[in-house]
Amino acid sequence: MKMKMLFTVMFLPAWVSLFAQNTAPAWYLDKELQYPSRSYISAVGEGKTKADAEANAVASVSLFFNTRAEVRNEVLREFNEAVTNNTTAFSGKTYTRENAVIRSETEFLGIHFATPWQDAKTQQWAVLAYIDRKEAAGIYESRISANMVSINALAQDAEQEKEVFYICALLSKAMAIGNITEELVKIAVMVDSSARTQYASIPIQIGNIRTKYRSFRDSISFGIQASGADNSNRIELTLRELFEQQGFVISSKNPMYQVSVKLNMNEEKGTEYFFVRPGLTVSVERSGKTLFSYSKNYPRVSHTTNDGAYNRAIIAVEKDLRENFIKQLTVSIGR
Repeated sequence: MKMKMLFTVMFLPAWVSLFAQNTAPAWYLDKELQYPSRSYISAVGEGKTKADAEANAVASVSLFFNTRAEVRNEVLREFNEAVTNNTTAFSGKTYTRENAVIRSETEFLGIHFATPWQDAKTQQWAVLAYIDRKEAAGIYESRISANMVSINALAQDAEQEKEVFYICALLSKAMAIGNITEELVKIAVMVDSSARTQYASIPIQIGNIRTKYRSFRDSISFGIQASGADNSNRIELTLRELFEQQGFVISSKNPMYQVSVKLNMNEEKGTEYFFVRPGLTVSVERSGKTLFSYSKNYPRVSHTTNDGAYNRAIIAVEKDLRENFIKQLTVSIGR
């Protein structure tokens, strides 16, 4: 009898511990009770590991914004590219231009986690991710206000600038920041619907900047002339296409700006292959003054024939122009 009682006493703590581990927290049973939707945006994630559960919880919270606000990654990238030259990097996806700061969604949303829980029976982990609406509203207000300071500063610089080419560049930067700011406003209003009136004028301000940009852009005409190596006309056609995609007018008769293109091909002949190392210089000029210059030396390419090597070199230059030229044209002008 004593032995039986001793057995029960010895194993009671372990039984109590097991019961405690397998008792789901209140937020798992009914998160609305602990994290009411009027004050929080929350979601529960589950997974085989705690990290998986956290990732799934964050993904679920993000869906709240992605499905309703349609936050676009390309807009975030456009903003990051637009401020590169006047940027200080803090961490992974954190950037600042003067006082303007924008971060990746999970950083600036202010996501928190409740204490993770593991089901002792299934070994599955569960985590609740949540955003405090009041806290997040303050973060959005700070980001939006800082962005508007930069947008207004760029617009003011454009007002004082006389060269139309630079005016377009400044307004283009302002529009890039404006695009992400409009997305932030959409999310901020979802976080706190009472902020709708507070931010009502921002889309109008950004819309006015777009209108000014289009007005100045439409007054510009570019003439493009290529020289140098054979097939330089292909580069001329590529640039023409890129300018026209941005809404610029290309004209051979008295253009406001002249785009001069110089393509160089340095040949190296091997025993079995032909090697070509391309180089490119593109300059935008007005009345003999260079306003913008894009210059690059590319890695050498090879082929079994000379024509094949040249073709590969041209393709490499075209690829670079499509990926980088317009970005540099509208962004990298240090003004």
